[in-house]
Amino acid sequence: MSSKPVICFDISKNERFQISDNYKMLHRKLKVHWNVEQNDAELRKERLARVKIFVLAGPQDRFTEDEFEVLKHYVEVQGGSLVVFLGEGGEPEFNTNVNFFLEQYGIYINGDTVVRPHYYKNFHPKECIVGGGVVCESMWRHLLKLDIEKVDYDFSDEKYKIHFQYPYGATLNVSEPANVLLTTGPVVYPFNRPLAGYFTNGKGGKILAVGSGYIWHDKYLQDKTNDAMFEYLIKLLGADEITYTHLDFNDVELSDNKYFTDIGFLADMPKACLIDSIGTDMPTDFKQMFDMRLCRLSNRLLKDVMDTYEQLHVKYEPLKIIKPQFEIPLPNVQLATFPPIFSEPSAPPLELYDLDETFSGARSQLAHMTGQVLQALQSKEPQRRALNQRELENYIKECARITAIVDDRQDMAAREILNIVARQIVSYRPYAED
Repeated sequence: MSSKPVICFDISKNERFQISDNYKMLHRKLKVHWNVEQNDAELRKERLARVKIFVLAGPQDRFTEDEFEVLKHYVEVQGGSLVVFLGEGGEPEFNTNVNFFLEQYGIYINGDTVVRPHYYKNFHPKECIVGGGVVCESMWRHLLKLDIEKVDYDFSDEKYKIHFQYPYGATLNVSEPANVLLTTGPVVYPFNRPLAGYFTNGKGGKILAVGSGYIWHDKYLQDKTNDAMFEYLIKLLGADEITYTHLDFNDVELSDNKYFTDIGFLADMPKACLIDSIGTDMPTDFKQMFDMRLCRLSNRLLKDVMDTYEQLHVKYEPLKIIKPQFEIPLPNVQLATFPPIFSEPSAPPLELYDLDETFSGARSQLAHMTGQVLQALQSKEPQRRALNQRELENYIKECARITAIVDDRQDMAAREILNIVARQIVSYRPYAED
């Protein structure tokens, strides 16, 4: 049987962070010195009896009262170590009630978000790089001895050389008997607010609450500082080698937790900007710079308005909507479109044209037409020397078309054409006799 201590990750509350999903690198590191297990059933005392560290990595379901009693027994009686992770938004975002248990030990995870107001290494403002956030003196002195990335500036306090990643996390409220291990520092907003709370009862029972479960996510555990913090906190929870005194938390600077319900509303109501405030006394309480009076609607001036109509001898009538007229100084706008350009049809080949028929005069065409008929009569057999009726009609119609006696579009019988020609000849006879 293995002599390694047991660290158990709970998955019965639909935890957001699991060793099979986004804690794979964490799992590989733990397997070297720990037996890593998972719990998918309801919490019971017998199940936690042999567990040294029990991890609630972002629970997204609610705990029952009996389960809280099991956790309390695990910490206070069995001397186990409990780790609680959440994220931005706190309990409302994760739909859990773990704060009900943590409040008994002076720890509460807020429903806010930690952001960095200017770019530094990470592009997203919620992927915060916290500088000077390790406030436990024993912890930051231990980290300075390790091979981690440090900022080479001449700080008055060496703890500001340590920068760690705190992505998508929330702040905490920490009070006695718990202590603060990590804060947001002087750069990340909100300033100097707790990020990690630590409780110990002196009998082996320990609780570590961190406002971000992403701090040991596979993406951010690659950071050497985050990795070194992980090794340190596991050693703190899994053994009794590290002990704290009140001097380790003697120089912790914390700011009050202030809530603003509507930042957009407050931003529209300052009394003066920085330029207007030059030469004036700025109030010590910044809340006095905002006009918090409520706007209102009132009919108290309605009577005075109606009396004005009588004084001016104007008939009182309800206001009507007047349709506005807009002057257009520019000419009427036309659509910026162009007519389509169609390609010209290609001309037919010249060999399809009958040039004689197209360019010759009427007399030449008549002679040519008559010659074709005579040639046809000469080429036929002797017994068929005469034209049949259909060929004669075609000849007469073609001659009438050439001489423009009839229109091309008219389909007139040959007899009618001959009648027209005869009438024209008769009408010319009187002039011929004269």
